[in-house]
Amino acid sequence: MDVEDKTRVVPSLTNAQRRTTRPDVTEKASQSVAAAADQTVFVPKSGKPTSPDVQPRLNSTPASITALDKTVLAGAHILPLAASNPSEARRTLIKDRFELVNLLGSGGMGSVYRALDRRKVEASDSDPYVAVKLLNDDFRQHPDAFISLQRESRKSQNLAHPNIVTVFDFDRDADLVFMTMEYLDGTPLDKLIRQNAGSGLEKERAEAILKDITSALMHAHSQRIVHSDFKPGNIFVTKNKGAKVFDFGIARAVSGELGESASDKTLFDAGSLGALTPAYASLEMIKGEEPCQSDDVYALGCVAYEMYAGRHPFNKTPADKACEQKLKPKRLKGITRRQWRALEAALAFRREDRVQDAAEFMRLFFGRNRAFWVASGVVLFSLVVMGSAFFAQYQEQKEVDQAYKAELEEKLQKELVLSRVADKKQAIERLIAQAVLSVDWERDLRNELRELKELSPGDGYPAGAETRIAGLFYLAAKEYIAAGELENAEITVRRADGWGVANAERFADVRRTLNAEKSKLIARLEEERKQEAMRIAAEERARIKAEQLKQQRAHEQKVNALVSTLERQLRCGFGMDIGRGMAASLQEMSLLDADKYQILKPIVAKEIASCLVKLSKENPRRSHALLVSAQQLLPNQPALAHMKIDFCGHLEPGSGGKGDRYTCADPLLSGGVGPVLVRVGGESRNSIAIGKFEVSWSEFMVWCNAVGSCSDAQVTGNGNLPVTGISVEQAREYTAWLSDQTGYNYRLPTYREWFGAAGANGEREQPDRNCYLKYGGIEKGGELIAANAGIANRNGLVNHVGNASEMVREGDELLAVGGSYMDSMSGCLATTKKRYDVRQNYDVGFRVVRDSNRR
Repeated sequence: MDVEDKTRVVPSLTNAQRRTTRPDVTEKASQSVAAAADQTVFVPKSGKPTSPDVQPRLNSTPASITALDKTVLAGAHILPLAASNPSEARRTLIKDRFELVNLLGSGGMGSVYRALDRRKVEASDSDPYVAVKLLNDDFRQHPDAFISLQRESRKSQNLAHPNIVTVFDFDRDADLVFMTMEYLDGTPLDKLIRQNAGSGLEKERAEAILKDITSALMHAHSQRIVHSDFKPGNIFVTKNKGAKVFDFGIARAVSGELGESASDKTLFDAGSLGALTPAYASLEMIKGEEPCQSDDVYALGCVAYEMYAGRHPFNKTPADKACEQKLKPKRLKGITRRQWRALEAALAFRREDRVQDAAEFMRLFFGRNRAFWVASGVVLFSLVVMGSAFFAQYQEQKEVDQAYKAELEEKLQKELVLSRVADKKQAIERLIAQAVLSVDWERDLRNELRELKELSPGDGYPAGAETRIAGLFYLAAKEYIAAGELENAEITVRRADGWGVANAERFADVRRTLNAEKSKLIARLEEERKQEAMRIAAEERARIKAEQLKQQRAHEQKVNALVSTLERQLRCGFGMDIGRGMAASLQEMSLLDADKYQILKPIVAKEIASCLVKLSKENPRRSHALLVSAQQLLPNQPALAHMKIDFCGHLEPGSGGKGDRYTCADPLLSGGVGPVLVRVGGESRNSIAIGKFEVSWSEFMVWCNAVGSCSDAQVTGNGNLPVTGISVEQAREYTAWLSDQTGYNYRLPTYREWFGAAGANGEREQPDRNCYLKYGGIEKGGELIAANAGIANRNGLVNHVGNASEMVREGDELLAVGGSYMDSMSGCLATTKKRYDVRQNYDVGFRVVRDSNRR
């Protein structure tokens, strides 16, 4: 709903207040109403809240919610149940009967839900849904809330009508006050108007809706009830039940006649809130005067104008401002003069100039002027009665002159003939006006003309009529010619000639055009014959060419099928069958089309390489197996030949402390894998991988055996112990060998790299680290333990402090850091460092660093 169409509740003035209110104050109040046009605010007539806590909550009603009853309709916006009042959302069953399904909408007085009536379900009703309207917290705390809903329910029940929403009952369940009503399927009128903004609804549909809603107001006005908030948002156009009006929640009885009893009004009057929608409220409503049926007529005129024009007659300007500005609605072209006069009268700003009620509007807008025919019938009837009496008198009075009687009979006979002639002419004119040019229509015309000639042989009318009829046929023939339907045009010209005007000069151009078009048609047919012969010859040539291309197409289909197979086989995943399926497809392609095979090889290699880059981040080992298969299948392709899988590339820096799943090890060309690594942040943006453990003798001996550079004296008996006592040159040769074997640059760590990994952002050293301790009867340290024994820090490093001191680089110098099994606990820290002394390296080992970038 547009913001201009929202119901607004404003203070109403008593008669005494109107007499005492200063003009400038009234003017400011009016301006305030127009400026705040359409926000929902509830203020009692007195202008004061009934209790200290009611007023703020009434004023807090969302401005986006308007008339409540519109939400009983299926076409309204659906909100989740949880969006309603929390206390209501938790209570989904009302009176052990109505099960709330979903919230349809909320308004100033309450919320409306679609509900399942369990009694209807038990009775196997095909339509078990109803709409349930609940008072919200603001109104439920009003002392007369229950009476308010009861009044609305009774008004709607008393206004039972096909074009008014049916209300079933009202009740309460503990602190919940509710009303049940019919659940409808269709579209709100305000939505239909927005969908046709600027153009309006189709005339027939607008007229049908206008009849329905006018009938609804006629019924309400007959009960002396004024709707008081009539607008498109309170009208619902159903799919099969016509248009329906709703929201009689603030309807008012006119002067107390035939409406609510005095006792009812003294208890509670919902209309005392003064609710209105400025864009549709009459001048008197805005001024706070007593309600009148003509107030609804003003709103009805606005709604009717919007349906026909697709826009409000005064651009949603309130009546008081529109009156001050002397605005006038623009004349509508789609309705008759009589209907426009009726609509203008409905839109008059002042009551004395306005249509008084819906019944009068119905008569003025939809009435038919039959006065002429009624008068003619009366005269004819009178003539018949008088004639009968006259002839009866002749019968009774033998002395009346017979000559006069004969003269009268002759006169009557002539009048009868003239009347029949006029009837025939009218019938002929009607047939000509409704020309369909069918055989039956033409036969009827000829019969009417024949009978007219028999009745009035000397009448010059028939000749002119025949010319007009022939003109209709000639006009149709021109349309056939324009459409290229020359056969129909020729038949139509012959039918026109049948009316005796074949030589009329006025129709000669039609004949000339028809003959010219026929000549063109003959020439075109001859050309088409030649073209057909050429087409047959071309088809023969095409057949021969097609035969020649048949083998080529079959070949292309096989090639395309193989390409499709390769595309399926190249779908990225660890299940790619490179060694068998893809190899078989490429082999078949090489035999079928060698050129295509050469084109496809680099494409397949690039696709596999791109896929392996993605897969390596998920599982490097499985990706490496696929890479080996691909390199064997396509050995000379650049995309694969130099590709290596980074076994550490999938690890996040600093994740090594999470467990063995967050470690990596590069495969060696000679078989096996290198040292276990974890990823940590490096000196630059590129992270590094560092050994999780100190290099053990079992790892070091792989190099020794490969290059034969180690003496037996250097090797200890336990391969799990860290390497100690070797030279710096041997450590560097070992890392260089790892670099050659893996393709990544292995080296000794810098002090900064080592300390960043070992310090783990200030993490304290493990209390049971392998450092020397002798206290009381406890003694530990004094000898090496296995390189993989101990507890890892947050970065995943083990024995980084204690056990073997580790070689690191700091500029051009070498340091031994971290302390060893010979150092005391206080001197065995991540911050412990000393110069590396080749003469005292018996307790110094090392761990490796691998750069992220390939060599």
